[in-house]
Amino acid sequence: MKEGDLIHILGQNDDNTVSTWYGEVVGFAENDMVEVFLLEQTKMMEGYIWSYSKDWQAIPKSSVLQTFTPEIGSYIKTYKQFGFIPTNTNDQFLKVGVTIPDHILVPLELDSEDENQLKEDDDSEMDDFIVDDDEADEPFTHAPADTVFVRDVHQAVHQYNSWEPANNSEKKVKNFIDALAHKYQQQDDNRQFARGKVVDYSNPPTSQ
Repeated sequence: MKEGDLIHILGQNDDNTVSTWYGEVVGFAENDMVEVFLLEQTKMMEGYIWSYSKDWQAIPKSSVLQTFTPEIGSYIKTYKQFGFIPTNTNDQFLKVGVTIPDHILVPLELDSEDENQLKEDDDSEMDDFIVDDDEADEPFTHAPADTVFVRDVHQAVHQYNSWEPANNSEKKVKNFIDALAHKYQQQDDNRQFARGKVVDYSNPPTSQ
Protein backbone atom coordinates (compact mmCIF):
# COMPACT_ATOMS: atom_id res chain seq x y z
CA MET A 1 0.00 0.00 0.00
CA LYS A 2 1.32 3.43 -0.95
CA GLU A 3 0.26 7.04 -1.38
CA GLY A 4 -2.32 7.41 -4.14
CA ASP A 5 -3.82 3.95 -3.62
CA LEU A 6 -7.59 3.63 -3.35
CA ILE A 7 -8.81 1.53 -0.44
CA HIS A 8 -11.91 -0.11 0.99
CA ILE A 9 -12.09 0.39 4.75
CA LEU A 10 -14.00 -1.39 7.49
CA GLY A 11 -15.53 1.73 9.04
CA GLN A 12 -17.44 2.24 12.25
CA ASN A 13 -20.41 4.58 11.82
CA ASP A 14 -21.76 7.05 14.36
CA ASP A 15 -24.51 4.60 15.35
CA ASN A 16 -21.85 1.93 16.10
CA THR A 17 -22.74 -0.11 13.01
CA VAL A 18 -19.99 -1.04 10.57
CA SER A 19 -19.91 -0.60 6.82
CA THR A 20 -17.45 -0.25 3.95
CA TRP A 21 -15.87 3.19 3.68
CA TYR A 22 -13.92 4.40 0.67
CA GLY A 23 -10.77 6.49 0.60
CA GLU A 24 -7.49 7.48 -1.00
CA VAL A 25 -4.18 7.03 0.81
CA VAL A 26 -2.27 10.30 1.24
CA GLY A 27 0.27 9.38 3.91
CA PHE A 28 1.31 7.19 6.81
CA ALA A 29 1.65 7.94 10.52
CA GLU A 30 3.01 6.22 13.60
CA ASN A 31 1.40 3.19 15.21
CA ASP A 32 0.39 1.70 11.83
CA MET A 33 -2.02 4.51 11.04
CA VAL A 34 -2.90 5.42 7.45
CA GLU A 35 -3.82 8.98 6.44
CA VAL A 36 -6.72 9.07 3.99
CA PHE A 37 -9.18 11.36 2.28
CA LEU A 38 -12.55 9.65 2.49
CA LEU A 39 -14.78 9.51 -0.58
CA GLU A 40 -18.20 10.38 0.85
CA GLN A 41 -21.78 10.59 -0.34
CA THR A 42 -22.95 14.20 -0.66
CA LYS A 43 -26.35 15.85 -0.84
CA MET A 44 -25.71 16.98 -4.41
CA MET A 45 -28.06 15.64 -7.09
CA GLU A 46 -30.27 14.05 -4.41
CA GLY A 47 -27.32 12.16 -2.97
CA TYR A 48 -26.07 10.52 -6.17
CA ILE A 49 -22.80 12.48 -6.16
CA TRP A 50 -19.79 11.35 -4.11
CA SER A 51 -16.83 13.64 -3.39
CA TYR A 52 -13.63 13.55 -1.36
CA SER A 53 -13.72 15.04 2.13
CA LYS A 54 -11.90 18.35 2.60
CA ASP A 55 -9.83 17.07 5.54
CA TRP A 56 -7.84 13.87 5.85
CA GLN A 57 -8.09 11.52 8.79
CA ALA A 58 -6.03 8.67 10.19
CA ILE A 59 -7.36 5.12 10.22
CA PRO A 60 -5.77 1.89 11.54
CA LYS A 61 -3.94 -0.03 8.84
CA SER A 62 -5.73 -3.16 10.08
CA SER A 63 -9.07 -1.67 8.95
CA VAL A 64 -8.04 -1.69 5.26
CA LEU A 65 -10.02 -4.37 3.46
CA GLN A 66 -8.81 -4.03 -0.12
CA THR A 67 -6.34 -1.91 -2.07
CA PHE A 68 -6.58 -0.63 -5.66
CA THR A 69 -3.59 0.98 -7.40
CA PRO A 70 -4.37 3.41 -10.24
CA GLU A 71 -1.88 3.47 -13.09
CA ILE A 72 -1.44 5.94 -15.93
CA GLY A 73 -3.85 4.93 -18.67
CA SER A 74 -6.11 2.90 -16.38
CA TYR A 75 -7.41 5.33 -13.76
CA ILE A 76 -11.01 5.04 -14.89
CA LYS A 77 -10.88 1.24 -15.01
CA THR A 78 -9.34 1.12 -11.51
CA TYR A 79 -11.92 3.55 -10.11
CA LYS A 80 -14.71 1.35 -11.48
CA GLN A 81 -13.11 -1.68 -9.80
CA PHE A 82 -12.95 0.46 -6.67
CA GLY A 83 -16.68 1.04 -7.04
CA PHE A 84 -17.00 4.51 -8.55
CA ILE A 85 -17.30 6.22 -11.92
CA PRO A 86 -15.31 9.43 -12.45
CA THR A 87 -17.24 12.23 -14.18
CA ASN A 88 -16.22 15.19 -16.28
CA THR A 89 -16.74 17.41 -13.22
CA ASN A 90 -13.77 17.62 -10.87
CA ASP A 91 -14.15 15.64 -7.63
CA GLN A 92 -17.61 14.30 -8.46
CA PHE A 93 -18.11 10.53 -8.71
CA LEU A 94 -21.04 8.21 -9.27
CA LYS A 95 -21.48 4.89 -7.49
CA VAL A 96 -21.15 1.82 -9.70
CA GLY A 97 -24.39 -0.17 -9.97
CA VAL A 98 -26.70 2.63 -8.84
CA THR A 99 -29.61 3.46 -11.16
CA ILE A 100 -30.11 7.21 -11.41
CA PRO A 101 -33.60 8.50 -12.24
CA ASP A 102 -33.92 10.26 -15.59
CA HIS A 103 -34.99 13.56 -14.02
CA ILE A 104 -31.67 13.93 -12.16
CA LEU A 105 -29.03 15.53 -14.37
CA VAL A 106 -25.70 14.25 -13.07
CA PRO A 107 -22.33 15.05 -14.70
CA LEU A 108 -21.32 12.97 -17.71
CA GLU A 109 -19.37 9.81 -17.00
CA LEU A 110 -15.80 9.49 -18.22
CA ASP A 111 -14.95 6.29 -20.01
CA SER A 112 -11.83 4.48 -21.19
CA GLU A 113 -11.91 6.24 -24.56
CA ASP A 114 -11.63 9.61 -22.82
CA GLU A 115 -8.66 8.38 -20.82
CA ASN A 116 -6.91 6.85 -23.83
CA GLN A 117 -7.36 10.07 -25.79
CA LEU A 118 -6.00 12.12 -22.90
CA LYS A 119 -2.99 9.83 -22.69
CA GLU A 120 -2.37 10.10 -26.45
CA ASP A 121 -2.64 13.89 -26.29
CA ASP A 122 -0.24 14.05 -23.35
CA ASP A 123 2.25 11.77 -25.09
CA SER A 124 2.19 13.75 -28.32
CA GLU A 125 2.62 17.06 -26.50
CA MET A 126 5.65 15.73 -24.61
CA ASP A 127 7.37 14.05 -27.55
CA ASP A 128 9.68 16.99 -28.16
CA PHE A 129 10.34 17.51 -24.47
CA ILE A 130 11.18 14.03 -23.14
CA VAL A 131 14.26 12.14 -24.26
CA ASP A 132 13.85 8.38 -24.35
CA ASP A 133 16.14 6.62 -21.86
CA ASP A 134 17.04 4.12 -24.58
CA GLU A 135 18.34 6.97 -26.71
CA ALA A 136 20.08 8.94 -23.99
CA ASP A 137 21.59 7.11 -21.04
CA GLU A 138 23.57 10.05 -19.72
CA PRO A 139 23.13 10.93 -16.02
CA PHE A 140 21.28 14.08 -15.06
CA THR A 141 23.13 17.34 -14.41
CA HIS A 142 21.77 20.69 -13.25
CA ALA A 143 21.81 23.38 -15.90
CA PRO A 144 24.22 26.20 -15.02
CA ALA A 145 22.35 29.16 -13.53
CA ASP A 146 23.75 31.60 -16.07
CA THR A 147 20.48 32.73 -17.67
CA VAL A 148 17.31 34.31 -16.29
CA PHE A 149 15.23 31.37 -17.54
CA VAL A 150 17.34 28.74 -15.77
CA ARG A 151 17.41 30.75 -12.54
CA ASP A 152 13.61 31.14 -12.67
CA VAL A 153 13.12 27.40 -13.22
CA HIS A 154 15.48 26.51 -10.37
CA GLN A 155 13.77 29.03 -8.09
CA ALA A 156 10.42 27.43 -8.92
CA VAL A 157 11.81 24.06 -7.77
CA HIS A 158 12.77 25.59 -4.41
CA GLN A 159 9.32 27.16 -4.07
CA TYR A 160 7.70 23.80 -4.83
CA ASN A 161 9.71 22.20 -2.02
CA SER A 162 7.96 24.43 0.52
CA TRP A 163 4.50 24.23 -1.06
CA GLU A 164 1.79 23.01 1.31
CA PRO A 165 -1.37 21.91 -0.58
CA ALA A 166 -4.44 23.79 0.60
CA ASN A 167 -7.08 21.26 -0.45
CA ASN A 168 -7.66 17.71 -1.64
CA SER A 169 -7.18 18.49 -5.32
CA GLU A 170 -3.82 20.17 -4.70
CA LYS A 171 -2.78 17.28 -2.44
CA LYS A 172 -3.51 14.79 -5.23
CA VAL A 173 -1.51 16.86 -7.72
CA LYS A 174 1.45 17.06 -5.35
CA ASN A 175 1.34 13.32 -4.65
CA PHE A 176 1.36 12.61 -8.39
CA ILE A 177 4.31 14.94 -9.05
CA ASP A 178 6.26 13.59 -6.08
CA ALA A 179 5.70 9.98 -7.16
CA LEU A 180 6.76 10.73 -10.73
CA ALA A 181 9.86 12.61 -9.56
CA HIS A 182 10.79 9.79 -7.19
CA LYS A 183 10.52 7.23 -10.00
CA TYR A 184 12.87 9.06 -12.35
CA GLN A 185 15.26 10.12 -9.59
CA GLN A 186 15.69 6.48 -8.63
CA GLN A 187 16.45 5.59 -12.24
CA ASP A 188 19.01 8.39 -12.51
CA ASP A 189 20.55 7.47 -9.14
CA ASN A 190 21.70 4.22 -10.72
CA ARG A 191 23.48 6.12 -13.49
CA GLN A 192 25.04 8.51 -10.98
CA PHE A 193 26.17 5.65 -8.74
CA ALA A 194 27.87 3.91 -11.67
CA ARG A 195 29.95 7.05 -12.13
CA GLY A 196 30.60 7.64 -8.45
CA LYS A 197 28.49 10.81 -8.33
CA VAL A 198 25.52 12.14 -6.35
CA VAL A 199 23.01 14.82 -7.40
CA ASP A 200 20.73 16.83 -5.11
CA TYR A 201 17.72 16.95 -7.44
CA SER A 202 15.57 19.12 -5.14
CA ASN A 203 18.07 21.93 -4.67
CA PRO A 204 19.31 23.23 -8.03
CA PRO A 205 21.62 26.27 -8.01
CA THR A 206 19.90 29.66 -8.27
CA SER A 207 23.07 31.67 -8.85
CA GLN A 208 26.40 31.21 -10.59
